[in-house]
Amino acid sequence: MPSVWVAVCVLVLAAHQGVAIKLPSYLTACSRSDPKLNECVIQKASAAIPFIINGDPKYRVPNMNPMVIPELALWQGTSAVGLKMAWKNAEIHGLKDAKMLECDMDVPKKHTRLTFFTPSISLTGTYTASGRVLLLPVTGTGPSNITVKNMRISFDYDWPVKKRANGKEYIDILNHKMTLHELGFMQVRFENLFNGDRLLGENMNNFINENWQEVSKEFGPGVTEAIGEVFRLVLKNICDLVPYDTVFKP
Repeated sequence: MPSVWVAVCVLVLAAHQGVAIKLPSYLTACSRSDPKLNECVIQKASAAIPFIINGDPKYRVPNMNPMVIPELALWQGTSAVGLKMAWKNAEIHGLKDAKMLECDMDVPKKHTRLTFFTPSISLTGTYTASGRVLLLPVTGTGPSNITVKNMRISFDYDWPVKKRANGKEYIDILNHKMTLHELGFMQVRFENLFNGDRLLGENMNNFINENWQEVSKEFGPGVTEAIGEVFRLVLKNICDLVPYDTVFKP
């Protein structure tokens, strides 16, 4: 398995210590005893996506249209690839079009899996790269764009409940994992490869795009892990402020 390290630097705002607040008006709670809880979560979450995607300072939710990541790094190492890539001020575009397909909530075990379909996700920003892709050397720094189409991903996480000093219980978000299941297409564009050598740069971009299915196995985990960190951030920030019985009614 490739080794992936993603660092996401985010602006952390002060929490509302000891203050319990309601869910935002665009997000309606489901009952955790509802026999159709999974269907309820899909319905309510899908209705909230167009609102929450633009951010909500009150709930410490960042603007995700696009989602700006000051620093993102991808380190890969396999028999075919030894690659280090880093981006400054990376932007993830297309989260607003994500559709929730499935929800599997295990209330007794406090575990959830959410499955999404995204028609198009793009990662843009200034990259720095050194290493190899499919045994070919790659170096450079400059503007970049990685676009993936028709991606199906799932987000797993544990959510233990803990009582705080104010006497109310709150959900914690732990052990999160974003998994890439399907990818319909990937296209990349890295400018200024090989110190600006136009011929080598064009050949490398063409080679990567012609072999996108193989290359996506190396880039895919890094992109999906970055998206997973976004999901974790949104869930954690809301659940840090809104009590468990408000998020999921008894």
